[in-house]
Amino acid sequence: MIFEIYEHFKAEYPREGCGVIGVVKGRKKWFPCKNLAENNQSFIMDSKDYFEAKKRSDIIAIVHNHLQGSNEPSQIDINNCNAMQIPYHIYSYPEMELNILEPTKNSTKLIGREYEFGVSDCFEAMRDYLAEQQIYLPPRILFEENWYNKGLNYFEDEVISQWGGVKINTPSQKNDVLIFTVQESVPNHCGVYLGKDLFYHHAINRLSCREHLYPFWIKYLTGVYRYDENSLF
Repeated sequence: MIFEIYEHFKAEYPREGCGVIGVVKGRKKWFPCKNLAENNQSFIMDSKDYFEAKKRSDIIAIVHNHLQGSNEPSQIDINNCNAMQIPYHIYSYPEMELNILEPTKNSTKLIGREYEFGVSDCFEAMRDYLAEQQIYLPPRILFEENWYNKGLNYFEDEVISQWGGVKINTPSQKNDVLIFTVQESVPNHCGVYLGKDLFYHHAINRLSCREHLYPFWIKYLTGVYRYDENSLF
């Protein structure tokens, strides 16, 4: 497998190469993924390739290389590794020295978080809030930025609706997961219902907070899911 990974990195040079390692029938398998990043010194994994690997295997590692002989994780690597809760295998290229970055879960207060896409955003706020209620949702996948402009429907096709929760028409119970479609054609925001017209969320360019559904947010509510310890996976 190391030879396959090396060949992929070689073909991608001078861009970073990326992919995942999955387990298929008890054996590790390499799944190369397209790098969509505009900058040669970073990677954005093609979500279509990632989903295809996810359908065919149990993913156990995110793999990419650093150029110019370094395999030290960047802060972005650390943030994304923690968000996905999947180890990052970082290779130097062309030396192919491996550094394995293990995820840790950062404990961050729920109210007043600074927004950072993919790290501290609506999706992480929703998951962290429910974790404090002893409802543990699966780790996130890497979202492409502006996915809602690219024909990608993460919430309905790949994530929230696939977690085994019960879909209901109207939020009525504390901890109901709320999905919003805000001025786009696919869902692009989520939160958690707290009861009495309040919900918790983290909107872009704002701090995480509690807010009323009426009169603004209710207009964009397009999905409600309910989870408990018996409904996941």
